[in-house]
Amino acid sequence: MKNYKEVVGIDVSKRTIDAYCYQAHAHKEFVNDIIGYKSLIKWVLKICKEVPFFYCFENTGYYSLKLALYLSSQNIVYVEESPLKIKRSSGIVKEKTDVLDACLIARYGWLYREELTPSTCMVSCVVW
Repeated sequence: MKNYKEVVGIDVSKRTIDAYCYQAHAHKEFVNDIIGYKSLIKWVLKICKEVPFFYCFENTGYYSLKLALYLSSQNIVYVEESPLKIKRSSGIVKEKTDVLDACLIARYGWLYREELTPSTCMVSCVVW
């Protein structure tokens, strides 16, 4: 992951996802569904242009699973990290907003990019 020049930190919640491009210092909010994911990808491609980038977000269970499945289906590089690791790396934060969380996640991805490995989303289906 050390060859990437940009990290897109994503704060995933039930209804929305907040994305923050770390090097570009750009933020935007999207709906947490397929339409929002498509808009997110278009926005990031516009911001990052030809710069290699990856997405980084916390594993929030069902809400982040939808995003992980979509990114995997599009063969897009992402890192899904433990919320505890990101929280511990951030230190003491006095306020909590979705924008700030997205920024902290992007910062985490940038600082630890040499140690991170891309995530994969493997969901097995059982036919009854």
